[in-house]
Amino acid sequence: MPKIVSNELPGPKSRQVIADALQVQTPTRPSVRGTLVIEEGFGSGIKDPDDNIYIDLSAGVAVSSVGRNHPKVVEAVREQATKLMHSAGLVSSTTVKLAKKLSEIMPEGLRDECFTVFGMSGSAAVETAIKFAKAITGKHQIVAFEGAYHGVFHGSLALTTRENFRVPYMPLMPGAIHMPYAYCYRCFAGFDSKSCAQACGKYLDFKLNTPNTGADDVAAVIVESMQADGGYIDPPIEFMKALREACDKRGIILIIDEVQAGAGRTGKMWAVEHYGIKPDMLVWAKAVGGDMPLSGVTVHKRFYEKLPQSSQVITSAENAVVNAVGLANLEILSDPKDDLIGRAAKLGGELKQRLLDFQKTCRLVGEVRGRGLFIGVELVSDKDKRTPLDAKYMGQIAKTCEQRGVRVMACGRYGNTFRLMPPLVITEAHLRKGIDIFLEAIKEVEAATAN
Repeated sequence: MPKIVSNELPGPKSRQVIADALQVQTPTRPSVRGTLVIEEGFGSGIKDPDDNIYIDLSAGVAVSSVGRNHPKVVEAVREQATKLMHSAGLVSSTTVKLAKKLSEIMPEGLRDECFTVFGMSGSAAVETAIKFAKAITGKHQIVAFEGAYHGVFHGSLALTTRENFRVPYMPLMPGAIHMPYAYCYRCFAGFDSKSCAQACGKYLDFKLNTPNTGADDVAAVIVESMQADGGYIDPPIEFMKALREACDKRGIILIIDEVQAGAGRTGKMWAVEHYGIKPDMLVWAKAVGGDMPLSGVTVHKRFYEKLPQSSQVITSAENAVVNAVGLANLEILSDPKDDLIGRAAKLGGELKQRLLDFQKTCRLVGEVRGRGLFIGVELVSDKDKRTPLDAKYMGQIAKTCEQRGVRVMACGRYGNTFRLMPPLVITEAHLRKGIDIFLEAIKEVEAATAN
């Protein structure tokens, strides 16, 4: 359970670490200007240098799905570190084992019909997907969606829409086109959910398959199966099916970005499996690597011969220890005995219902959405007008939670959505306590803004 022992937060040791970080780390990293320092991690808990213990309802930004320092992961590190770490770009059995495991668990359309290229971050994986799509098709345009987050490198950043990430680094990769995502709570046309999904799908189809729309050299469409940084948005099935159909009409590659929603979080191994569509490429990272930096792109084998041989190297990728950890994570997630993915669906369903019940009595909760343990709570100051809750109050809720031993994170186009993404191993007691504190913090802001 959370335990705060410091008289004020951050505590003295944490303040010193933050002060040192401001002197030696890049100012571009948001956490450098934060108030929470992590010293130890265990399951769904984290401890700061002052011995304050927190429940992490963010799972390290959806990374620690099997929890921090899972015993099986620690053992995998110990065992592999005595044999081999850096593979120097050579073929190793650890890389082959991980690639085979990934092939076995891919969604329909890729399962047992794919190959994988490995990297060390979601941004790097998206960069590779962009390169591969261009090489395969000989075309240069990439279609993404409003509200998207696909990374912060040159090409991936061109597909990301958050302005504070993009604007300082203009101009970005040319050829990026952004289309409306089915964010039905804030439909651009003011439609209901089903009509919004149909409108977004039809507009994409029109853009891709009509002459003289400017989308005349499209290599790929890339989409988050559930939009993460854009607000934890679970789009209607009709929207995702329309994407697949629009791409098929013109032979456009469909890249599914599962970096944050994938690896069991939504109650299925891959979130795209909720929609019954088949990707051509799937980008993954975060929870597959967990405590180690690991990412990749898994590609349908029909594209194998279309990629130029020996045309990409990443010196530190395919590290044997990292591979061993990735394999351990996937085995933990796939273990039918623990059934963490089924558990995520069950716990997430119960959590979502609790939040929906809370919404009925709280005037600040505009929408509750998501699947499994991928849940967004969008806060508003006016339910009828759907006015986003002011950043001041969002910050106040997050700060109150932190002071009481719970870490939550906001996201969304207006920064007014809290994303609840705890480790899949979180105990029911820890989840209940964390949510108790989170809802109490919202109630306090509701009371303070009553007038």
